[in-house]
Amino acid sequence: MKKQNNYTLPTQDLLFEREIAVMPLQEFKSELSAIPHRHDAYQLMFVQETKGGDNLIDFRRYDMLAGRLFLIGPGQVHQRLSLQEQGVILFFSEAFLQATGLTAHDALVLFGAVYQHPYLDLPEDLQQFFLKLSELIVLELKQETPSQAILSRYLFILLSYLLRECHVQIAQLTPARHSERLFKLSTLIEDHYLAHKPISFYAEALHITPKHLNNLCRQYLHTTVSDMQNARLLLESKRLLHFCNLTVKEIAYKLGFEDDSYFVRFFKRMAGLTPMQFRASGSESTIADV
Repeated sequence: MKKQNNYTLPTQDLLFEREIAVMPLQEFKSELSAIPHRHDAYQLMFVQETKGGDNLIDFRRYDMLAGRLFLIGPGQVHQRLSLQEQGVILFFSEAFLQATGLTAHDALVLFGAVYQHPYLDLPEDLQQFFLKLSELIVLELKQETPSQAILSRYLFILLSYLLRECHVQIAQLTPARHSERLFKLSTLIEDHYLAHKPISFYAEALHITPKHLNNLCRQYLHTTVSDMQNARLLLESKRLLHFCNLTVKEIAYKLGFEDDSYFVRFFKRMAGLTPMQFRASGSESTIADV
């Protein structure tokens, strides 16, 4: 595919008017897979065998290790740097996720990457469970009239197991009384980052002092509230620079910066290059290894 000059990332249609789909990872290769693109659905990418390839999600590089499950949500920037891995890939729509009955908080735990990486390293028993549920979904999809009720229950069971594993892994990092608070903080930042709220706003919403809140973030997330807001602003900046034809000044205004020169300084401080340099060079210049 020719390099696009309108700075708009293509959207990869994963479902083709379906609500849920499953296929072997090694067979899922399109002209968009190896270039930066967006998804129109949720994606669970399970790696069974690998040759040491990498996955790019929101401009960060992650190892595609055997037993690793990537959880990618709609709108995220994705690029597979290797197409040699074997495994299973499962797609489902926003409407189908809602049909399972899982809450918005559950979706945040699974796909919000509050703890800094969009994947789970699955234990062996959960790997086999994921593969078995995927097979059951495939079998149901092959029926002459697939049952949406059965499919939604299969997905609910699968996501519930993954959600429990998320909580197990989170509990190893953060006491339960703090993890709920930090998830709520992540939700608040997602809702208000464009307003550039002070830390006191978030602390008041969580009924703790600003100092206590920052201490929790440093201890369990290895960051600060300000850094979390800036990281979210930077991610949105990168997405807009790739997704659309807005000028830097228009993007600055859209992100709540009154002065575009301040936005340019912010972006260069965070990303190491100017917005126009980032837009011209593509995502490779800002990849961080994880």
